[in-house]
Amino acid sequence: MAEADQFIASNVRRARIGRDDVVHRLLLCAMVAAVEGGVVSLLVFGVAVAYHLLGLHQTVDAFHTVFYAGYGLLTGAVYATFAAIACSRFLERSLESHLDVQQSFFSWTATIGLILLIAFLFGSIGDFSRVSLTSAYLVGIPVVFGIRRTLRARLDARIRQGELHFETIAVIGNRIDVLNFLLGGELWRQGHKLTGTLYFEDARDAAGRLSVTALSEFAARSLRQGTDNIVLAGTLSELDEFEHIVAELNRYALNLLYAPAARNRALKFLDVVAVGPHNVLRFVRTPMNKSSVLLKRSFDLVLSTLGLVALSPLFALVALAIAIESRGPIIYRQARRGFNGDAFMIWKFRSMSVTESGYKMKQAKKGDPRITRVGRFIRASSIDELPQLVNVLLGQMSLVGPRPHAVSHDEELSRALAIYAHRQRIKPGITGWAQVNGFRGETSTHEQIVGRTDHDIHYIDNWSLIFDIWILILTVFSIRTHKNVS
Repeated sequence: MAEADQFIASNVRRARIGRDDVVHRLLLCAMVAAVEGGVVSLLVFGVAVAYHLLGLHQTVDAFHTVFYAGYGLLTGAVYATFAAIACSRFLERSLESHLDVQQSFFSWTATIGLILLIAFLFGSIGDFSRVSLTSAYLVGIPVVFGIRRTLRARLDARIRQGELHFETIAVIGNRIDVLNFLLGGELWRQGHKLTGTLYFEDARDAAGRLSVTALSEFAARSLRQGTDNIVLAGTLSELDEFEHIVAELNRYALNLLYAPAARNRALKFLDVVAVGPHNVLRFVRTPMNKSSVLLKRSFDLVLSTLGLVALSPLFALVALAIAIESRGPIIYRQARRGFNGDAFMIWKFRSMSVTESGYKMKQAKKGDPRITRVGRFIRASSIDELPQLVNVLLGQMSLVGPRPHAVSHDEELSRALAIYAHRQRIKPGITGWAQVNGFRGETSTHEQIVGRTDHDIHYIDNWSLIFDIWILILTVFSIRTHKNVS
């Protein structure tokens, strides 16, 4: 306990000496946005110079320097706005290691679209070189990917090492609750700087009541130190006492937060919701609201219908090849665990010499002798999964989501990993975030199970239609999607 107090005291002393290692969240995001926007400006202007001077052999006098310099600056400014928003979201998400570089692609595309719209409105669309503009866009895709990944990785590393803080906090509560809150969460490795602590044991008068003077002095001192938040750490039974603290500190321009005193790190409060006149704490929320469910379902219906029509000739060729090579059904149905744990029959082109039900079966492995020659090709190219467009049309699956496993495998994996069943809180998909990140095929090791589950839960927690579109793009073009095919 004494060592913990000494550690906290040393952090507080450093905070009082100065805020050199504390960067305001807005300033930090502005700095990141300036770097990304600057790179984009140089890229756009550089491509224009290269094309006109080197490609078209124009002279410097003939080159529209001012126009393309202004075009580059404007493009950089628009992209920097998107970058600042993305940085803010990154800092608000508990510094997850997923860098979400797909957002940079859509930000870049939206930036070019807005620039063209602005040029059209100002009657300057004809001044653009189509080759220069297209080249800048294509070259820019890997560039914005690279700069976003590099900056995020460096930010994440510095924050996790405790070298960079973007928010300051002070904590009030019983000594044991304060120490548990600070030490258990390693807040100094999450971007938070501690400016002070006030223990109830030191702030009570002779009658055992909290001293109003001590509370006011602590709040005023916290403000002088630039504190952003004051956290009240304690048990639910102490809420009545916290009411008096809030009433006293309500005069100060501070964020007052409550942290329930608990050693449990797995159970987390997401937010506060109103139930009639009551404010209640929410542990778990549905992955999507009703409008999001409708949007995703509409997206699935349109694309699955178009896909079935467009791919019908391919379906006929694959069916013919399967029928010629081996006897058995061309399409077989297998029991899989789906949305909310309900079982359904998934449709697949037969790629093996067996058609196991899914209730009792052996998972396919690399080099499995049961896989036919045609089966090897259609599995490697994922053609065997295309009949699942019917499952999407029937509402049993989505185009994008966690891959459903056979019922017997699902039960085994649920026993192996406690959070595995969380994947079933959304409809399963033909492709998913785990698959485009290389977690495809057999799940024979604990690392494979954890990796697939973590990626699926990340998708569920961060769903958006843009995210779905990005995963579909990666499914077609990413090399990692075709790793570990069995």
